[in-house]
Amino acid sequence: MVINMSSNFSSNEFTATETISQNTTKIVGLSIGLITSNIVLMLLMSYIPPVVNMGKLLFGNLLIGIIIFIGAVGGGSWIVNKGTQSGNLSLAGIGITLTELGYGLFGGTVLGVASATLRFTAVGISVVITGAITGVVTYVVFKSDRNFSSWQSYSFYLFIGGLAIGGGGVMFFQPIAYLAAPVILAAFLVSLTYEIWAVKENRYESNLRNAFGIYVAVMGVFVNILLWVLRILELLE
Repeated sequence: MVINMSSNFSSNEFTATETISQNTTKIVGLSIGLITSNIVLMLLMSYIPPVVNMGKLLFGNLLIGIIIFIGAVGGGSWIVNKGTQSGNLSLAGIGITLTELGYGLFGGTVLGVASATLRFTAVGISVVITGAITGVVTYVVFKSDRNFSSWQSYSFYLFIGGLAIGGGGVMFFQPIAYLAAPVILAAFLVSLTYEIWAVKENRYESNLRNAFGIYVAVMGVFVNILLWVLRILELLE
């Protein structure tokens, strides 16, 4: 199951001209809290062998791994959407937990197969790079008058494209599969651009919805950067 991690919130959109009670400080605080807790969860999972072994089994096949990853994160997003729309915080909490576990298992597996001496270094470098990227995107969005509403759809198409490329590579020509990762990274970057623009334009009424959207996009960028940083560090080591 592939779920658009941006568009599943679209039914709760508002126009920029409407007055919405939105607390930007709270949105930033919530998103940072979700991101921080997820990175800590990844590190903890990387030191639990049964969890890492389960992750290896689930993500050992590229196509199946992509489906499980997008299913967990996208499924969690869908549940959070339903919870925020209905005002059911318990339901939203279930969705957040599922998303955190999806990212946590993937990141924990990636870190778990690396040497213990590289894990904190890789996470630190990835945090800095992801933070810099998020800062640049935020600056560009807030300084631009461009309408990024269509980027929600673009991110969905890129996610589908990444899944198709990964599947095609597994079934027909293995080297093609490696193109799936940069396409999915691009999908998360496009999604991040939309989510930040949505905050700027007051597209959603729920502070939790805004924070969660940014968290999902930032973590997607982070885990992709983490993969590349670990590969580079392992080569240097």
